[in-house]
Amino acid sequence: MAAIDFARSYMTWFGENEGSMSRIQLEAACTIIDETSGIEDTYYLIAPCRAEHTHSDDKLIVMPNYDFRGIFGEKEHIIIRTHWVTEPDYLDDPGLNTTGGRTFNQAAKNQERWGDVRLDIERFADSTMLETNEQIVDETLANKPLVGRTEIRDDASGTRAVMEYPIKTMNVLRKPLRYQVDTGPIIVHDFGSTDEMQVERFDIAHVVYNRPDKGEFILRKPKEIIEGGKPLYSVTDYSVVLAYQGSNVLLSAD
Repeated sequence: MAAIDFARSYMTWFGENEGSMSRIQLEAACTIIDETSGIEDTYYLIAPCRAEHTHSDDKLIVMPNYDFRGIFGEKEHIIIRTHWVTEPDYLDDPGLNTTGGRTFNQAAKNQERWGDVRLDIERFADSTMLETNEQIVDETLANKPLVGRTEIRDDASGTRAVMEYPIKTMNVLRKPLRYQVDTGPIIVHDFGSTDEMQVERFDIAHVVYNRPDKGEFILRKPKEIIEGGKPLYSVTDYSVVLAYQGSNVLLSAD
């Protein structure tokens, strides 16, 4: 299948009764494949934005501010809000029970929150698998759009996860011929998760690899900042490294 053109792919939600609509660019995709049933479900990470008073004639930016992002499938979604305030009473949008550096998640069926959710996935007209380091280096330096696909399998559940994402940062050498992908954000399936909804079983991450059979994810997780043996505060950042073995494929798109 031709590679996704993420620059032209969007999630759009439509409010009830012609309410507010938002179109947000897609950052990455992950397809979960149940090898027993053959069922496949694809989920998409949307680009992050900042908390805002939408369509306001007064203030536009919510303060204290928070990071807003989400993961969307055909039937369900999760909204992920990451706050930097330490006291939720300071929020000028009341009702968000959170603490500084913590992430407040809301998972639901799409129809429970919006009138409709549309996923418009555009693909490149053609894409070529790069099979050698020389091809990867040449296509990188020719400024061709590159798309990565990483596939990992969980033997216990008989489930595969196929991640697809644009290559935003690529490091290369001519002598010797080498490459190293360092890109994100992507979404990584947590095979051990027992959360009720499939859309809750993802971590946001970056991925780094320089060979086709393994690499490392760094997951976006809450992290306590400790000084003198005492926790000072918590932040949410890319802080947990997870090595993996699987398949890394690079595609050059036209």
